[in-house]
Amino acid sequence: MKKNIILAGIMALPFFTHAQSLSSNAMLVNNSVTTELAIPKNGIFINAEEFQNGIPELGFDKKSKQNHIHEFDNKVFLTENTEKASFPKSAIWGFRKNNQDYRTFQNTDYAVAYAPKGLPILFYTLGEVTGEGNIKDDIITTYYFSRNSQSAIYPLTLANVKEVFSDQLGFVKALDGSGLSDDKPIHEISKVLAAYVRNNVN
Repeated sequence: MKKNIILAGIMALPFFTHAQSLSSNAMLVNNSVTTELAIPKNGIFINAEEFQNGIPELGFDKKSKQNHIHEFDNKVFLTENTEKASFPKSAIWGFRKNNQDYRTFQNTDYAVAYAPKGLPILFYTLGEVTGEGNIKDDIITTYYFSRNSQSAIYPLTLANVKEVFSDQLGFVKALDGSGLSDDKPIHEISKVLAAYVRNNVN
């Protein structure tokens, strides 16, 4: 029943909405009492667990002279009131900037495009500049995924999904029959997630 509920939720979601594992409207349920949390719009995720909980460290909402975050030379710099800190990208999971979560993997910032609630798989986007000479204004959005919040990130192609989930034979078989192509990035994420849920992938 739980998997069917998740599947129904997936089918109802808009394709590639700007999603976070826990949004700024995240709710904490405790003894049947729901309390709205104030989730910072900027901050640092030291590890995957902090991302999963949705609350970054040294978090703040509005950018100002006292509160700001920026990246430079494979580091993330964060100032919160009187606290100033720098974090090597290799030493953190990622960061949140202007309410958008990023995972830093091999010193590249991948924007978290979709983190399906209750499922470990994550989807990312990465803008890449193409062209030659001075013509570099053609921005192509490319899509990526990771099996969970701690595993490696791969380009989102049918071949890569099948390789990463090669131990989940039912899921791989379902993908073979889904009509997805190996020749281009997968844009039909709902089909991937539907097969993922139906086959109880973990």
